[in-house]
Amino acid sequence: MSAFRRDLEARARKAILQRAVFRLENAVLIAGALLLAVFFPKPLPTTLPWFDWWTWLVLGALGVAGVVWATLTDKEEAARAVAAMFREEHDPALIRDRDLQAKYRQALEYYDRLQALAAGIKSEPLRARIADSLRQMEAWVGNIYDLALRLQAFRADGILNRDRQAVPQAIRELESRLSQRNDPDVRAQLEANLASKRQQHENIRALDNLMKRAELQLDHSIAALGTVYSQLLLIGTRREIDGADDRRLQESITEEVAGLQDLVASINEIYDYRATFERANV
Repeated sequence: MSAFRRDLEARARKAILQRAVFRLENAVLIAGALLLAVFFPKPLPTTLPWFDWWTWLVLGALGVAGVVWATLTDKEEAARAVAAMFREEHDPALIRDRDLQAKYRQALEYYDRLQALAAGIKSEPLRARIADSLRQMEAWVGNIYDLALRLQAFRADGILNRDRQAVPQAIRELESRLSQRNDPDVRAQLEANLASKRQQHENIRALDNLMKRAELQLDHSIAALGTVYSQLLLIGTRREIDGADDRRLQESITEEVAGLQDLVASINEIYDYRATFERANV
C-alpha cells in the first residue's frame, strides 16, 4: 500500500470514529437510557429483581458500543469516508483555470464511477481485487490534481510571461550593443550580461518544454484513466478475474502513477509553483 493511501486511510479512520461516536442513533440511545433510568428505574421488579436504574445506563452504553463497532467495521462506510476525505483534499474549486478544471473533473468522474462500480460487485474476491486497483487510482487522480495545480500556476505566472517576451528582446539589444563596442572592459561586461540573458532564455525554454510535456501527459493520463475504467467495467461483469488480465491492469496503473509522480517531482525541482499559486490566490 502506498504512503498516500496509508495517510488517507489513517485520517479517514479518525473521521469514521468521530462519525461513529456522534451518530444520531447514539444520541437517541443515550437520551433514552437517561429518561428510562429517571422515570422507569424498576420496570420489572418481580421478574427481574436485580434490574435497577443503572441497568438502563449499561444497556444504553452497550447499544452505543454496538453502533460504534458496526460503523467501524462497515467496509462500505470506510470506502465512503476515504472517498469523502479524498474529495475534500482535492477540491476542484482550487483549480480556477477552466480548461484544467474541466479535465480534472473528468478524472474525478471516472474515480466516482469506479467507486460505485466496486460497491455494486457481489463477488467478494472480485470486489477485493478491484479495490486494490481503486487504491492505486486514488494516487493516480491525486497526481492529476497536483499536475493541474502546477500547470495553473505556470500559466498564471506573470513574471515568467513577462520574461518570456522581454528576455529575447534584451538579448538582441545586447548583441547589437556588443557589435558596436570596442572597449575591452565594456565588451567584457556586455558579454557577461549576454551570457546571463542567454542562460535565462534557455531556462525559460526548458521550463516551457517541461510544461508542454506536462500538458500532454495530463491529456494522456485522463485518456488512460478512461481505458482503465472500461477495462474494470468488463471485469465487473465477470464472476472471477483472470490472473493475466489482473496483472496487466495492475502494471498499467502502477506505470501511470509512477510516471505522473516523476513528472510532478521534476516540476517541483525546477519551478517554485507554490509561490506563484499563492500569489494567484491572494
